[in-house]
Amino acid sequence: MFSRDKSKDNAGSSPAPAVSRPEPVPPPDPVAESKPEPRQQRPTVKPSVITEGLHVTGNLASGGELLVDGSVTGDIHVRGLTIGASGKVEGKIVAEEITVSGAVDGQISAKTVTIGRTARVTGDVLHDVLSIESGAEFQGRCQRRPASELEVPKTAAQLAQAQKPAQQAQQKAAKAPPPANVRPVTTPKPADASASAAG
Repeated sequence: MFSRDKSKDNAGSSPAPAVSRPEPVPPPDPVAESKPEPRQQRPTVKPSVITEGLHVTGNLASGGELLVDGSVTGDIHVRGLTIGASGKVEGKIVAEEITVSGAVDGQISAKTVTIGRTARVTGDVLHDVLSIESGAEFQGRCQRRPASELEVPKTAAQLAQAQKPAQQAQQKAAKAPPPANVRPVTTPKPADASASAAG
């Protein structure tokens, strides 16, 4: 009897609901990503080297490291000093750390002093920490370092300033006249050999 118009049913019916899909999340901004900061490494500074066979006369001052395999005649003021087995220093040494395997003739003043088994040290050692290996030759006194010795000059100007009092004392002593009770020594002339032979 009644016939349905299927085309109207299809047209009048609501369409199937659309499936909602989540929108894709954009990738994170690489700049905004938090990455651990790379460690900043301290630049490794090579020590200054006085090689075997080289002889230096004069005072040395540096804020860095010094390796002595040759010989130095003069005062040394550095942050770190290593005297190799063939090294030799004649003079006062002031540093934060000193390792001696060679020969030292003079006063050593440092926070940490290590005297190796092949070392030959003649002079006083002022220290905070002292280590002497078996077999080392050491002639002198060792005592705690006074507070006045704690500052290590790092430049030539600071070294010159630190040495002024000692230089002034030496100049004053050189200019001083000899004591009044000192007489020059005279050698008596020997008697004439021919006169004594005749008598």
